[in-house]
Parts: sequence; C-alpha cells; structure tokens
Amino acid sequence: MALERFLHLLFPHVCVVCGRLLVSGEDGCCSSCMAGFNPFENSLESEQMLRNVIASRFGKAVLFERGWCRYQFHKKSSLQLALHAMKYEGLYNLGNMFGFELGEWMLSSGGIGDIECIVPVPLHRLKKIERSYNQSEKIAEGIGKSLARPVMRKLLVRKRYTVSQTGLSAEERKKNPEGAFSVPKGVTLRHVLLVDDVVTTGATLAAAASALFEAGVEKVSFAALAIAMKD
Repeated sequence: MALERFLHLLFPHVCVVCGRLLVSGEDGCCSSCMAGFNPFENSLESEQMLRNVIASRFGKAVLFERGWCRYQFHKKSSLQLALHAMKYEGLYNLGNMFGFELGEWMLSSGGIGDIECIVPVPLHRLKKIERSYNQSEKIAEGIGKSLARPVMRKLLVRKRYTVSQTGLSAEERKKNPEGAFSVPKGVTLRHVLLVDDVVTTGATLAAAASALFEAGVEKVSFAALAIAMKD
C-alpha cells in the first residue's frame, strides 16, 4: 500500500486501475476503465435497488425520501480497485471526482427537490486519525460542488468506534453500527442528503438516518457511489 501511494505521488497522472497515462479531461481513472464500472441505467433503477436492500433487512422502519447510487459494485472489479485506492491509498481526489460525477447524474435525473445540505457518514475520530481523511467527506464535497449545497461535516457524529463492515456477516453488519451516531440538539433542518461510499446492507445509512430523525430532521435522502451486488 505504501509503495502504491508513493508511485501515485511520483506519477499522479496515471489511471489508478490500469496505469495508463491520463489525457486531458480525465482525473484519477481513464475513460476506458470508467466505462467498465457498470453504472445503473437510470436513477429510478438505483433507487429501487436501494429500497429493496434496506427493506429486506429493516422493513419499513427506514423511510428515506430519495436514493441515488451511481454504480453496481462487484468484487474483483475495476471499480473495486478504484474505490480501494480512494479509501485506503490516500487518493482522496478520487472521492471529489466521483462525488461531482454523482451530483451531476443526480441533477440530470430529475432534480434534488428541497435538499438543504449534504451530510457525510462520519468516521470515528480514531479511525479518521488512522486514515487521515474520511472518504465519505470527499465524496460529499464533490456532490456539494455539483449541487451547490453546503456540506455539514459536523452535524452527524460517530460516538462509538465500530469495526469495519468488511468481512462481517449480514446480521453482524446490521448490528455493528446500531446506536453509533448522534446529532447535536437544536437542529432545524427539514431535508438532509446523507452520503456514504458503498452500500452493502444499508445498516450504516439506516443507523445514521435514525439519529437524524431523532434530532428532528424531517426528511433524509441517501446518496452513495455504489451498491454491492450479490456475485
């Protein structure tokens, strides 16, 4: 990982997936690799998939307003390589790039309604020290630039350290983030866009949304770069 990060510092204008030199207009990933990322055909398809995933585990307990996921995530795919570089190899600029693209897609799919602000799913402070940045914040920044909405990084707080969802069973993933989030008192927001990187079971989004609802937020919408598919 350290070697990969060092090489990207030396050669920042190469594709993180295939290593090809990037051309003008490309950022982080070349157009050929991005073409193989398996995007959803339209926002309604991704929203329905997201609703199905969350409903299968939480029933109607999590009633989110709208949902957007740009890509279908498959293990051992080029998208997994790109997201791994974004999350663990210090290439946070990929988060900005992916977020801006996601925001543009949201706008082109019928608008964002009365969303007031963008809230990234937070890391616990110890995990953020370990990684040095929160990938969801970088994605949210890109979305915010595209949608012209403020990013509120401190609205949602992860008060309990949770282990990584990677490698956990479906039931463990569901329980792992329960009660992990809190929101300061006095929130007067009506509609918040909650942002994560990849949705697997929806447990993290559900727990974070629950904290926002309890604080008085009326509506919560979800946005993520990808939703994990059963391979």
